[in-house]
Amino acid sequence: MNNSNTDLISVIIPTYNRAHLIKRCAESVLNQTYKNLELIIVDDGSTDNTKEVVDSLNDKRIVYVKQENQGAGAARNKGIDLAKGKYIAFQDSDDVWHLDKLEKQICVLKEKNADIVFCKMFMFGNLRKKIIPQNFKEGFLQEDTLPLGISTQTLIGKKEILLNNKFDKNVPRLQDFELALRIQKEHSIYCIDEAMVDYYLQKDSISSKPEKLLEAWKYILDKHKNITKNYSEYLDNLAQSFIGIAFQIKDEQARKKAIDLIFSISTSRKTKLIYFLNKIHFYKIRELLVKSISIPIKNIIILFKK
Repeated sequence: MNNSNTDLISVIIPTYNRAHLIKRCAESVLNQTYKNLELIIVDDGSTDNTKEVVDSLNDKRIVYVKQENQGAGAARNKGIDLAKGKYIAFQDSDDVWHLDKLEKQICVLKEKNADIVFCKMFMFGNLRKKIIPQNFKEGFLQEDTLPLGISTQTLIGKKEILLNNKFDKNVPRLQDFELALRIQKEHSIYCIDEAMVDYYLQKDSISSKPEKLLEAWKYILDKHKNITKNYSEYLDNLAQSFIGIAFQIKDEQARKKAIDLIFSISTSRKTKLIYFLNKIHFYKIRELLVKSISIPIKNIIILFKK
């Protein structure tokens, strides 16, 4: 594609100690079929050789800046402030874009006159590959659609909108969801029903910490109280799904806070029943693990009947 007369897109990558992954990620941006871009890499206080890896890419379109560790949200906001492009896109330092992602998205953004455009992605984990999110179809999101599942690395938007709606750095997770909630109130969001990002969940990723997910939901529900009113049925299902997550939390106090959150979201009988069954399962399994693994099957059955 000839991009000589096209608008500049600023791509922002926040990174922290991802020297072993940043090259693959950055190259998937620099090798886009849409060439008129700048790549702003915000190093959020890395202690590894991230800078050396970035320097080795030797591309004049790269802007590298380092700041004290403040979190991914603050790093993205720094990138927004530095952006020179008419449009802004985000990428995560451990993921990979398909090479025509920007080209397809900018065409849709202009043709549909959308403010924000996002795509779907392939999630790789546990030797499986699946497309997420599955709760959106091609087209504009309706006002009554909860924008949960829109990931930062899949979206591109008009700069002025993102300048006026920056990331809330106090949210421990789901910063993209919280951002979409605010943007959706006054601007249009369009979904491209095609996966154009390869998403890799890392073991040390904040996405792998269940307590952070529940902390984030508490913060978001406190900040956006209309969610509880407008999406009560959805939140009831969400609360039920949180029960299994809560019992994964090892710290007892953190687990208690998670359970309190669940019952603040939903007090339905179904939620209480699922919680009760999970509680029995959790403590019975823990009791079994303490005992010898050679317990006869008939004794295990008796234990669960008590």
